[in-house]
Amino acid sequence: MSSPLRDLIALHKPLVAPSIYDGISAAVLRDTGFSAAYVGSYATGATKYAVPDIGYIGVEDMADQIRRLAPIANVPLIVDGEGGWGNPLHVARSIKILERAGAAAIHIEDHEFGKHIVMNPRIIPVGKAVDKIKAAVDARESEDLMIIARTDSPGTEGAEAALDRLFAYEQAGADGLFYAGIPDAAVQGRLKAESNVPIFGVDFPGQSAEELGNLIDVVLYYGISHLVTRAALQRAFTVLATEGSTVSLEEELGGIPGIIGFDDFLGVPAARVKAGQYGLLDEEGSAK
Repeated sequence: MSSPLRDLIALHKPLVAPSIYDGISAAVLRDTGFSAAYVGSYATGATKYAVPDIGYIGVEDMADQIRRLAPIANVPLIVDGEGGWGNPLHVARSIKILERAGAAAIHIEDHEFGKHIVMNPRIIPVGKAVDKIKAAVDARESEDLMIIARTDSPGTEGAEAALDRLFAYEQAGADGLFYAGIPDAAVQGRLKAESNVPIFGVDFPGQSAEELGNLIDVVLYYGISHLVTRAALQRAFTVLATEGSTVSLEEELGGIPGIIGFDDFLGVPAARVKAGQYGLLDEEGSAK
């Protein structure tokens, strides 16, 4: 089976998908040439509402992100589908909503509560998780949409039980597997060797994408955008608060040329050309 995202996964070793969460991050991703992007509930909750990733984000929050970001990034979007927002019937509806919004892949998780609050979240029984994956696969309108099965069970049930879960999810029709735990070469090696679908995972400190690519096929850099943004804003606002101005930042930000460059980034030159074509500017380029 072939699809744009599957073809990218086959081409890249590994495929790197940075997180995007707004127009600027999506446009920067586009301009830096990445082939895929990740839209996660972590970044969505943090950047839309400043809430932690503990189940506050709904399906419409994610669908809104996809609708806004897909046309800007113009690459396949790998989307966080949480636990599908309910039972298999809810999962099916969520898949349809996110697919119609423009998702290229959606991962469905098997945790019920506790992710990011405790090390060992509450996990649903494997049979119920399998039914969610089956519902997700049945609900998609196109086989181009990849359904990724994610397990958060390693800390609760152990690595071997987590692998057994993932293999059961693959048997249920999952197009990709996602082991959500601290990387373990032996465990990840077995997963990659024994599965017949791509393996997804997140970046971990101290490891390059190339190193991670020995064990997984798609590396989701889920935190890079919002972590970098917070650090930059924290620094800039601190300078403004303590110095009473941003003069010390002006050279770094590029001054007036920097503002012009940001206008260029947002597409002002193209808008200027269109304005001329539609008779909104005179021959000297001034507004009529």
